[in-house]
Amino acid sequence: MGEERPHSDVLPISFATLAERLRTEGLAATVDPSAGAFTFTTHSADDRVLDVDLFVAIRGTTYDAHDALDRVVATPIGGVIAETAPPLGSTVPWLQVDDSRRALAILHQMQAGDPGRALDLFGITGTNGKSSTVRILVEILEAAGVPTGWWTTVDRFDGRSVSSSPMTTPGSAALAATLASARDAGARAMVLEVSSHALDQGRIAGLPFRGAALTQISRDHLDYHGDFASYRAAKLRLADARSSGAPWILPATEEFFEGAAGLADPVLWHSTERALDRPGGWVLTRDLTPEGIRATLRLLDDELEITSALRGSHNLENILVAALLARSVGVDPNAIATGIANAQPVAGRLERVPGGPGQVYVDYAHTPDALSAMLGSVRPWVAGRLFVVFGCGGDRDRGKRPQMGAAAARFADHLIVTSDNPRSEDPDRIIADVLAGLPPESSVETESDRRAAIARALEQIDRDDVLVVAGKGHEAEQVIGAEVKPFDDRRVIEELWAERGRDA
Repeated sequence: MGEERPHSDVLPISFATLAERLRTEGLAATVDPSAGAFTFTTHSADDRVLDVDLFVAIRGTTYDAHDALDRVVATPIGGVIAETAPPLGSTVPWLQVDDSRRALAILHQMQAGDPGRALDLFGITGTNGKSSTVRILVEILEAAGVPTGWWTTVDRFDGRSVSSSPMTTPGSAALAATLASARDAGARAMVLEVSSHALDQGRIAGLPFRGAALTQISRDHLDYHGDFASYRAAKLRLADARSSGAPWILPATEEFFEGAAGLADPVLWHSTERALDRPGGWVLTRDLTPEGIRATLRLLDDELEITSALRGSHNLENILVAALLARSVGVDPNAIATGIANAQPVAGRLERVPGGPGQVYVDYAHTPDALSAMLGSVRPWVAGRLFVVFGCGGDRDRGKRPQMGAAAARFADHLIVTSDNPRSEDPDRIIADVLAGLPPESSVETESDRRAAIARALEQIDRDDVLVVAGKGHEAEQVIGAEVKPFDDRRVIEELWAERGRDA
């Protein structure tokens, strides 16, 4: 499937102008002599939709539109962008590029009037913590007097209204439209959560980022990338999207120290665990409670005392990354402290659900490292027992399932392994994969029905206990087979508490 066609008010572009821009962005672009002064307004990347000026041939993960070019040029199509030369004898205006996905993304930005050039753009990538880091940075920029939009896995703000997000990072057409909306509404900055898929597919091509950061990286999305090295390489491409002099914030670990050689400065480092002997930010003091965080941060040459309603050591890391990125582009420390204090937990990120005995939290953690970090933060708050309900998604990386089980067992007193989004897989098979990672002495039960699993946990917890329901967080649906059913862990817990109250 291609992206939606642009609205009729987009700017017309000539092949000559587009080719020149692509070359400045580092893409090879050759205009066939027959193109002349070809100019287009409408376009399509879907070979089923050809009532447009221009067709862009994209190599997808399961379908390559280049295979349809003979059929496309036999229609009245006005011009073609492709990674191949025109068929022999074709007179259709042709622009040959080395990466048509990235060419399409740049085209979308140009037709929207290059809104990214009118905004200070910040990109946050990493395996975990992206959405929270985005929202913390947004609050910091707002506290500094900079009207700011955002896009995260959870929601987005285009300068006019907040709405839910259909994906972590939008396609390039939607991204261009959102940036244009933010610009036209008076925003001066935009903070984007940037996924590995978006980086691999060139969705942010043509955007000049004023600053970018990597929260941390661990195993995820190997069903798409194939192996960890490819996944990691995709994440690190965000560094290449920086404008001249823009900072790149990385975790202070040996693997990144070694990999940073040759990167354009400034490269800065973050660590919550140790002081650094290189430029960056770290934590001097910390106090982590169920009510929030108090800490002292070192940000380049400044020390900063902060308080936050966010919970857990993983959120302290997110705060540090956002604060360091803000300070590195000159945001005043007082605005940074105010923004951190104003930041509220992102929906479904260690979100407490009131009602009944004990403490009950819902969290999005769906990777081994995220689950381990989150449960490690919660464990000190537990006066009684720690219960954990979680599962793993179907049709995704099977290799992480036993690792998820091992991560949960490391901290929990009792586990209930259940379904997440099983999709087309047998839920019991997914559960069996998780159980393979548990030590023999683990206290565990299984229940493939997620609502029933949560109910079992709620029946067992007492006043001093803590229950964490992990994996889905803010999600309001569950995918079982071909069905998409309403299912929100938070609402389910509230309903189960209410049912218990009626039965009492």
